[in-house]
Amino acid sequence: MAKTISKRFLGGIAVILFTILLVLPSGNSRVENLLIPDAHAGFFNKDLELFDEVIDLIADKYVYSPDFKRLFSAAIDEMLVAADHDRFNVRKTSTGQIIKANKHQVQYNLNYDQAHDLASFKKVYHFLLDESHGRYTKEQLETAAVIGIMNSLDPYSQYLDKSSFDKSMRDTEGKYGGLGMIVTQKDDQLMVVKTMKNGPAQRAGILSNDIFIRVNGRNVKGMQIHDLAEVLRGYPNTKVTISLKRPIENGSRTYTLTREIISIETVEYQTLDKGIGYIKINSFSKQTNDQLKESLAQAKVDGVKAFILDLRGNPGGLLNQSVKVASHFLYRNRMIVYTQGRRKSDYKEYRAQYKNSLLHMPIVVLINRHSASASEIVAGALRDSGKALIIGENSYGKGSVQTIFRISNGSGLRLTTSKYFTPSGIDITEHGIVPEIKIVKEIVKGETIGPESIIQGEKGLRTPSIQLREADLEKFFKEIDTKTVKEPTQVKQVERMENDINLRFAHMLLNNLTIANKKQTLDKAREIAANIHY
Repeated sequence: MAKTISKRFLGGIAVILFTILLVLPSGNSRVENLLIPDAHAGFFNKDLELFDEVIDLIADKYVYSPDFKRLFSAAIDEMLVAADHDRFNVRKTSTGQIIKANKHQVQYNLNYDQAHDLASFKKVYHFLLDESHGRYTKEQLETAAVIGIMNSLDPYSQYLDKSSFDKSMRDTEGKYGGLGMIVTQKDDQLMVVKTMKNGPAQRAGILSNDIFIRVNGRNVKGMQIHDLAEVLRGYPNTKVTISLKRPIENGSRTYTLTREIISIETVEYQTLDKGIGYIKINSFSKQTNDQLKESLAQAKVDGVKAFILDLRGNPGGLLNQSVKVASHFLYRNRMIVYTQGRRKSDYKEYRAQYKNSLLHMPIVVLINRHSASASEIVAGALRDSGKALIIGENSYGKGSVQTIFRISNGSGLRLTTSKYFTPSGIDITEHGIVPEIKIVKEIVKGETIGPESIIQGEKGLRTPSIQLREADLEKFFKEIDTKTVKEPTQVKQVERMENDINLRFAHMLLNNLTIANKKQTLDKAREIAANIHY
């Protein structure tokens, strides 16, 4: 009997030890910190498991070598905020800092050593916990510390609680369902702007200007638009009941709709005159490349000879979609972008994929200060290829890659793990994409305008380019219009472009061009610029 009990006991210990090995966080794990953080924790104490996991992920995966002194300082500062900072007296000393509450105090110092700073942080954590007297919980204090750390890294790294993490996963995986309607808030009312083609809302007969009354029996009065959006969206094949009031009718109509995957139209296409195709990409989602293929097929039917690719206001999206989009206009296997993490081994190249591309067609790319991330990858790749001409403003400069990690408690981290660079090695975060032809509202003091202007380019170089002012271009086009007799077939095209100076200038550059040659396009731009009265 004793032997059986002994075997069971040893077996239990083996299971416990095996389980402990399984739950060790990935990366630079430290067993001593996980099992016995300090005197406050027993063998099975779970205090700061989340925090330890986050620190190890940052130490292992973050794009830059972590500054642990800054990280732990940010964690302590955020914990003090959560614990009601006014209750504590914080002062610096020659050897570190002291936090005092009533008759109790804790003294600590931070350097740049991870283990040392972690031990100092835990002293502060347990001191604040002892002083809580029920005002805040362990979870609230720990979460505050994690948020403090993540907010100190960069603008794109962040902590995602379980709800935010689940939402992010649904969005990334394309599993988020909707009703196929665009909603706005006007005069404190939530109303339908329009319904999407063949979506659940359109099939049910919902119309523009219908006003929301209730959602799932809940009165929407006082609800904000983002709150309504959260209620309307959800997993596909789940139901939502909405009551709407139609302005021309008395009473309300109630609909029970089933959510579906809604395919957002990220690509707009139109064939302009002179055989020029206009492609507007609003973002890079899972559907973007498929939608672009449809547009290019239509362009082929229409006999298009050149393209204007409009990436203005495009905030980015999926990296693989930007690679596919750029591939349509480049030689197969030409580099489009490369990413580099902290270590030399964290290097990856992305190259053009298609054998039958449109690389010989002239193309102009439009960007502005709101063109970011994936749109900068496309613009940078096409510019560096020597085929495309870039027109507009300097782009946003968002050249970092974020990876989403699942944490063991169900929450997650969005962590910057690498940066991406154009084929010529330009750091997009530092410089953005600088157009060869800048079209600006006003000229900054000391800058020049005209066909041989000198503007600030990449890597701090002052680069020859063309810099034009919108007002001068508007005047130039008005002078042309007064001398030109418009044919009926041109009127619609002119109306589209008359309020879009950048688009019209791009259209003018592509007139009569037959090959993709940046020098030839730029020479034509200089010729036009020389005829503008400044």
